[in-house]
Amino acid sequence: MEISENLLEIAIKDIESVKILYRRKHYSLALFQLQQAVEKLVKSFGIKAKVIKPDEIAKQISHLPHKVFTKLYQTQIDELSKRNNTPILVPDLIPPHQRGKSKTKERLENLKQLHAKVQSSELLKSKSIPPEDVEQFIAEAKTLNKTPTFNTKELHSQFKDDFVKTNLHFIDYLKGDENVRLISEHLIANSDEIAKRNVERHKFNKKQEAKYKYISFVWVNLSLLTSPHEQTTRYPSITNGETPSNLYDENNVIVKHIPEFLRMLNKTIKNYREIYLDSKATQDNA
Repeated sequence: MEISENLLEIAIKDIESVKILYRRKHYSLALFQLQQAVEKLVKSFGIKAKVIKPDEIAKQISHLPHKVFTKLYQTQIDELSKRNNTPILVPDLIPPHQRGKSKTKERLENLKQLHAKVQSSELLKSKSIPPEDVEQFIAEAKTLNKTPTFNTKELHSQFKDDFVKTNLHFIDYLKGDENVRLISEHLIANSDEIAKRNVERHKFNKKQEAKYKYISFVWVNLSLLTSPHEQTTRYPSITNGETPSNLYDENNVIVKHIPEFLRMLNKTIKNYREIYLDSKATQDNA
């Protein structure tokens, strides 16, 4: 078993510990174990997604798992920037119905904003958070926790129409190339079956994308919420005399929502397994 899977298994045990500690009202330790679970889950994801290497966990990430996401966002920003700046050598080769549909610039801008927001989050500088912010996080997570629905008939029509138009454009643009004409005509003749396969692939990818978005949203926010409490849940303050039991009672904003956070984590773990660890996952069982 590789390190990412070991981290996942230990995180699951941490979550079991959170349940026991919370039921026994050991709130500070429950929150500490929650922070530990989130940290291990994010590091497991970082290694599995090739964002970080195992030997980078201690020095580059330490107890700040949100850094996995800022590193991921920066990598994606760099890749999209290269793609956005790459000139199209033969722009007329792009079929007219596909021109201007690229969302690279929009995705790039969204990633830059997300990177900046996570990197400069005020949650990292304070152990207090307004209750409405936590409730908003939970509400947004519930919105994301939905399986996409599809109009298969409409998708098939769109995919087939796009495919036929694309190949007709190639035939017209590359007039005189007999090979292109024969290949494109063959593809057009089989466009119905090709569209069916493309629709199933599209549906599978969209379901996986929805799972990934939910994982990312929950884990990056729980990283930001729990990281500042890694020390104070275990040690008394040497400056003001505060103790973990004073700081973390049943009225603490984060402690109060631990049961909801656990439900989120269990769902994300299921999604994570399906995306990264289930080698038998196919479009049929997605």
